[in-house]
Amino acid sequence: MQLNPKQIKQERQPTKPQLLSATNGRAMEVPAKPLAPVYMTLIQQMHDTKDHSVLRLPASAKKMGRANSTYWQDVKNGTVPPAIRLGKRSVGWLLAELDAILAARALASRTNTPLDIKLFVSILAGPRLSLKKCNETTEGVENV
Repeated sequence: MQLNPKQIKQERQPTKPQLLSATNGRAMEVPAKPLAPVYMTLIQQMHDTKDHSVLRLPASAKKMGRANSTYWQDVKNGTVPPAIRLGKRSVGWLLAELDAILAARALASRTNTPLDIKLFVSILAGPRLSLKKCNETTEGVENV
């Protein structure tokens, strides 16, 4: 019996536990370790901020040091939080979230502390995304 190349490739790849990503709904690997407490503190500080400034694409990409197309790729990959809708044809990113990501990357870089940036971003944007899903499920339901 001869196997086709697809079957061989599937047999060689071990299965890994999966976790649903909060950023894009795709499955991602379960992290080996949870985030260090210092990163959770950064997330908490971002959620406690009163500044809700929003940056549009050019300013967001510039702040993160990326080109516009690369920035969109980062959003797709889950290393930058998804955009928030500002209008019918406009989106933006919360300045506090971008600041938290930059602070986490700087901390990881300077202290040699491991950082799973996708996990950090999914936790960072998690409450906002879960609220969005809640609103989508109650859309069209009249208040009694």
